[in-house]
Amino acid sequence: MFSLIFAFSPFDIPPAPYSPPVIKGIYLSPGVIHSGYRLKEFYRMVDLGLLNAAILDIKDVNGRVMFSLYKDFVREAKKKGIYLIARQCVFKDKYFAFKDSGRFALKDTKGHIWFEGRSGYWVDPSLKEVKDYNLRIIDKAYKMGFDEIQFDYIRYPSGDKPYKNDTNKLANILNFLDMAIEKKSKGKKMSLTLYGYTLWGYVLKKEGQNLERMATKVDAIYPMLYPSHFKDDFMADSTKEWRTYSIVYKSIKEARNRLSNKDICIIPYLQAFDWKQTRLGKAYVKNQLKAAYDAETDGFILWEAKGDYKRGFQELFDFDIERSIEKLRMLPPEEDDRKRD
Repeated sequence: MFSLIFAFSPFDIPPAPYSPPVIKGIYLSPGVIHSGYRLKEFYRMVDLGLLNAAILDIKDVNGRVMFSLYKDFVREAKKKGIYLIARQCVFKDKYFAFKDSGRFALKDTKGHIWFEGRSGYWVDPSLKEVKDYNLRIIDKAYKMGFDEIQFDYIRYPSGDKPYKNDTNKLANILNFLDMAIEKKSKGKKMSLTLYGYTLWGYVLKKEGQNLERMATKVDAIYPMLYPSHFKDDFMADSTKEWRTYSIVYKSIKEARNRLSNKDICIIPYLQAFDWKQTRLGKAYVKNQLKAAYDAETDGFILWEAKGDYKRGFQELFDFDIERSIEKLRMLPPEEDDRKRD
């Protein structure tokens, strides 16, 4: 299988003519690309100017490396000027954890391949072979035409089951990012995802993530600010609608404050799926979009793993209309008169 992963010859496509000043994107799963499920709706939103970016998995948590699947989509996206982000799940990787009799996997205290039900299988971030393997994938993605590499699962597992080599976590992550910087193609970008809680804590000890240290290595961070993923008592002293808004708004402001001396884009992942929707209030997608806009982010990414963006698109459309109306109200009377003339 290892040889097959890299058997697909990437094809060179000219980079997008520009990087959008504001990223307005959605995640498109391999299943959505394969089936074409509602891709026409995505293209329509692009034509309307409501979206301009797409995130695609080039390596998922099972270790599947996907290039040939995206060939037609990448060509079409380039024609439409869509900014393409390659999501690479780095250290959560079932395939590579089992390769060579588990030599590259995290090991439990008995020396067996580490596994925990909720966390899954992970490779050992301290190993050079693990880093080199992921670096080769970066090269392929850039050559295929992706504008940005986004590292996901750039961390250790959150589970409670102990494992060997559990020291120097942040140092191992930073070392991989330093190696990745050397692979970065001219004119391309590199980014990473972070737990939403990372914006509120200086170090997540289990995961080895730190906002300031990791953010300095990349062009952008993408905190996952899904309100459903925060504990129910987090900012619970408000209405559902205001809590949903506040989680996104205050998290971004906290990140801006901590990264005040660094020129780094902050682009949150927003919740377009319906888990815990009864706790989120009405129009929860629109409230998140408004919070991101009010906090002056560098964009947003809507996430709905199944690709059902019907609600997300509708609330994005509604939000855009409301914002346009607000802009018209702010026009000076004389400028408004000239427009009528």
